[in-house]
Amino acid sequence: MTNPTRSLKRILNGRLDYSELLKPPRPDEEEPEPQKQTVRRRVTPRKVLQNIPLMVGLAIVVALFFLVLFGPLWAPENPYLVGTTTLTMVDGELQAPPFPPSETNPLGSDQWGRDILSLLLYGARNTLVAATFITLARVILGTVLGIIAGWNEGKASDHAIMGTVGVTSSIPLLLTGMLLIFALDIRRGIIVFLIALCVVGWGEIAQYIRGEFITLRQRPFIEGARAMGLTGAQTAIRHVLPNILPALVVISLLEMGATLLLLGELGFVGVFMGGGTAQENNFITSATIPDIPEWGAMMADSRVWARGRPWMVFYPGLAFFLAVLGFNALGEGLRRLMERGSFNTNFILSKKMLLVVGVVVAATWYIVGHVGPAPSYAQLARNFDGDAALAHAAAIVDFGDRRPGTTGNDETADYIAARFEEYGMQPGGGGRSYFQTFNTRLVEALSPPTMALLDADGQPLAQFTHLDDFAFRIDGHGGSGATTAPVTVVTFDPEQRQWPVEVFAGMDLRDQVVLVRGDNAPEGFSTEALIRGARAVLIIEDDAYGLRDQVQLAEFGADYGRRPTLPVLAITPDAADRLLAASGSSLAAVDSNIEAQKGQDPWQLIPLTSQAQIQVELSEPRSVELRNVIGMYPGQDVALNRDLLVVLAHYDSLGDASADGVVYQSADDSAAAVAAMLEIGRLWHEQDYTPRRSVLFVALTGSDLDYSGADAFATNYAGPAATLVDVAGFSLARLASGGDRLEISDGPQRVSDLFERNASTLDVPVERNEPLSHRYQEILRRNLPMIVVQRTDSAVPLADDTLERLDAELLREAGEAVNLTLITASRDASW
Repeated sequence: MTNPTRSLKRILNGRLDYSELLKPPRPDEEEPEPQKQTVRRRVTPRKVLQNIPLMVGLAIVVALFFLVLFGPLWAPENPYLVGTTTLTMVDGELQAPPFPPSETNPLGSDQWGRDILSLLLYGARNTLVAATFITLARVILGTVLGIIAGWNEGKASDHAIMGTVGVTSSIPLLLTGMLLIFALDIRRGIIVFLIALCVVGWGEIAQYIRGEFITLRQRPFIEGARAMGLTGAQTAIRHVLPNILPALVVISLLEMGATLLLLGELGFVGVFMGGGTAQENNFITSATIPDIPEWGAMMADSRVWARGRPWMVFYPGLAFFLAVLGFNALGEGLRRLMERGSFNTNFILSKKMLLVVGVVVAATWYIVGHVGPAPSYAQLARNFDGDAALAHAAAIVDFGDRRPGTTGNDETADYIAARFEEYGMQPGGGGRSYFQTFNTRLVEALSPPTMALLDADGQPLAQFTHLDDFAFRIDGHGGSGATTAPVTVVTFDPEQRQWPVEVFAGMDLRDQVVLVRGDNAPEGFSTEALIRGARAVLIIEDDAYGLRDQVQLAEFGADYGRRPTLPVLAITPDAADRLLAASGSSLAAVDSNIEAQKGQDPWQLIPLTSQAQIQVELSEPRSVELRNVIGMYPGQDVALNRDLLVVLAHYDSLGDASADGVVYQSADDSAAAVAAMLEIGRLWHEQDYTPRRSVLFVALTGSDLDYSGADAFATNYAGPAATLVDVAGFSLARLASGGDRLEISDGPQRVSDLFERNASTLDVPVERNEPLSHRYQEILRRNLPMIVVQRTDSAVPLADDTLERLDAELLREAGEAVNLTLITASRDASW
């Protein structure tokens, strides 16, 4: 009969003791008389139920298994996403953590304000998975080395293995583990613990297996196997290994308890997974915050709080106690079961075992895939709601004309600022305001500018579209005017460098609309054309960003709209080709003429048979105040919060700029991108997400101005984030329409690699290019380590960029990729 006291001692003892394991009879032992032989009976359900250690251990281990699988689902909060708390209101009083057990924190909080229950439930997965892998590695390593040593008793391999065991056994396991963990860099996380603790602690297992193999080698059935012609390896696997498998099962369970105890000891002395994040004050390290939920980490520095805040120590200590108790009790119960009843090991070596192994591997794969912060980051990113973001875009579009200086622009800025405040962002504009303001002077079109092509008789041939085909200019004498006049092409010697007034002698442009190539005409030629009698000037510009009206008096002291004014229009090469084709010419012919003109006449006039009808009516310049809207989530990690992530999108539109009264909504170009930022803010606020690095959300205005909101932000920003170090920037545009792939800038490579890696996690296809859609993005890239994010094939005519074209699913997909990238960059200290 088993001694209850001895059994209880074995169950509660976290240290390994193999002295009571089943041992096959020694060959030199005398055969007992038949009447004294112990009869091993088959195990019945009744005997299993009467095995108290087995039932208790099984209940605890099963509970731990479900805790590993589903514990995070039951946690009140996600420790990977929720930051530390310094002060909070408790019962009307401002208190600092640790907080005692309450409705908010059922088991209380730690000294950083994090919920103990959540840490326990999330930590179960990290702690138990690490312990399981360490245990399996030790058992496998110890078994293999023990078999080699035992089968080759007295040989060099035996001496080498036993010598290694002797050396490692002479050093305390706790000390050896600490040295290896720090040598491999504790900050690298769970993988360091797996490697460091796997290569220690296998010595006793190897010694036990060696002893059993030495004993079993002398048994008669081994001689029989050899006589049948089996090799040494075949004999060991078929006839020796099955005899020690029951003991190996018990060893694995006992080793699991010992590993958990070691993890608890390491945690108690301040060695835990990830090593934590140092909190510094005046350049002196004052504390280390564990950043991976793990039971050992919860024990760190607990002795400081053991008397005043006992819940901080009690619950993680209880978790370790129950886990060690469960595995030890299960091991003891199985030992009793094997001792009293027959145990057939054929099942373990049968094909049916493959099914069991498959189930275990699948469960392990799932668990390992959900260990660490990455699954939590991805889950939060996937909560991005495309429909909610689309609702923000609709609200922005509903403000109508959002051109800088309009009521719609101001209302949009107020709406964004209100959402930033609602979502818990701190004012980032400076002076406790969400707005970064800058003053400028603007003109506006009193009526939509028009341009038409007429034949020689004045009959209409074509109507050109404002902003798609042409845009007005106000520098120099550019301004208001209306005319219908013949078109004359003026070409210039491309090799001419000086253009004194005398060069233009004889040029007669009276009552003509002048057409020139912008990269061929002398600087300021529109003034010379006015002097020579021109009624309007058309400048061919090949602008990759599209033509935009020049409405801003951007440069102090520069000439804008000097009287007398005349219409000066920039037109696209396509529009110029259509205009020239009406007279039987082409832009290619003009370019050939310019090439042939090298070193010849300084200028040439080419009259066309067609006429142009142009009308531009502009207001007087007025002073306006424009506003960038800036919200900030400050980083909660003192070691990282001086790093700044910046997310930018513009919120203005081209507004009521078409001749037929259509309002250019810029729904995808601006509204959808801002909506994505707002949805990310809503999600972070709703999920209590706290970044470790600071994150700045910037909604820019005046995107098409010569001095834009981007210029103001890049060169004159003086808000609370001005002293931080920019580590990554993301400029968003055109996320809700176009192709099925996201297009990002190829560099900076560190930032683009980060985005592509996170997008791949969500199965969002990405291609690298140079997807600049606005000139202001060039300014930002010169001042920030920034990439542009937009969809492929998303460019459409301005009038087609409407709310109806936006796709909530495409917006959701892009929003998830941006969200996960921001979460990873703002939380991962190693990035």
